Amino acid sequence: MRSAWEGYLERDCQLTPEEMERLGNHKYSACDISWLDELCMKRFWDYLVTFYPLWLAPNLITFIGLLINLGTVLILSYYCYSAREQAPWYAYLQAAIGLFIYQTLDATDGKQARRLGSSSPLGELFDHGCDSMAQVFVSLNVCYCMQLGENSCVVLGLCVMAVILFYCAHWGTYCTGQLRFSKFDVTEAQMVVIAVLTITALFGSKIWCIEIFGVYLKTLLVLFSLVMALWQIVGYLSVVFTGGAGKNGSTVADTSVLFPLCPLLAVVLPFCMVYHKSQSGIYDDNITLFVLCFGAVGAKATNRLIIAHMSRSGLCLWDWIYLAPIAMMLNQYYDFYVDELYLLIIVTVYAYANLLLFSTIICQQFCEYLNINCFTLGLRKV
Repeated sequence: MRSAWEGYLERDCQLTPEEMERLGNHKYSACDISWLDELCMKRFWDYLVTFYPLWLAPNLITFIGLLINLGTVLILSYYCYSAREQAPWYAYLQAAIGLFIYQTLDATDGKQARRLGSSSPLGELFDHGCDSMAQVFVSLNVCYCMQLGENSCVVLGLCVMAVILFYCAHWGTYCTGQLRFSKFDVTEAQMVVIAVLTITALFGSKIWCIEIFGVYLKTLLVLFSLVMALWQIVGYLSVVFTGGAGKNGSTVADTSVLFPLCPLLAVVLPFCMVYHKSQSGIYDDNITLFVLCFGAVGAKATNRLIIAHMSRSGLCLWDWIYLAPIAMMLNQYYDFYVDELYLLIIVTVYAYANLLLFSTIICQQFCEYLNINCFTLGLRKV
């Protein structure tokens, strides 16, 4: 008789042979019309990748970029845990430099793969999987430098918008089979964030409290970000409703183009409800931890969607990582039987453990199927 652990792994982490076969046959397709990419960044990245050593595996490049991004947010969160504090100038500068390095590594991993002839579907999955985790890190750094924690619902709102935006991009890909970049997209947004971090390092967080026509500069920037995000989301949704590549305009898996909305709502609504119903102020004082927990749940839902696109398979509504927000909701329902801060720490650790276990096992399955290594070049040793 199988153990409960084996049953959990099979249900939550393991792909079927049919899914693995379709994943192995997947071909990357993208359309990029980004302004900065076309203007100068592609040439810079093409030049830079020629200096990479030939032993450097593309997935290792991606992973190093993610670790750098994580390191920058950990440093800033040490000084600005509630997103209300002023950090030393060098903390903002290292975040700006770290984001530029992350952007560069993220853009050159695929070029290194093509240079070495080691391109594989695993590279696409690993790249987008790391990006899904990085969304919240970048958003938090912006919140830190503008001290948006003075109204912590703005911090949560910006991070929710970042996760929704990234999810919708892959929702459109799940429907059309092609990842599409607009004129103002990831590169441009990251350059804006780098500029914001650099300005904060030079002049301090108070510069964002300058009033323009009676409105704080940081308020104008937040509103601009929300408008641009909504514009992007509308573009993605128009593709969802009109560009389905399956039968009768369905997804690449011949499933409903609307169903991916269900996992997205399962991620966003519980966290918004928990934050709204809390009466202790715990989530205001610990907005960093709350948002990181949300980011882990959002990242796994997005990874599920990416895998569904690449394997041309349907999505499941339930995921075991949803136990994190459910536990917080039940605790509120039963009048805070467990201290909210202790529970928040527990569910955040659980969410990241669940996400990392899922990611590790998926990568292991992929490596075994393709007979390759994740972080080194060459075939696997039997």
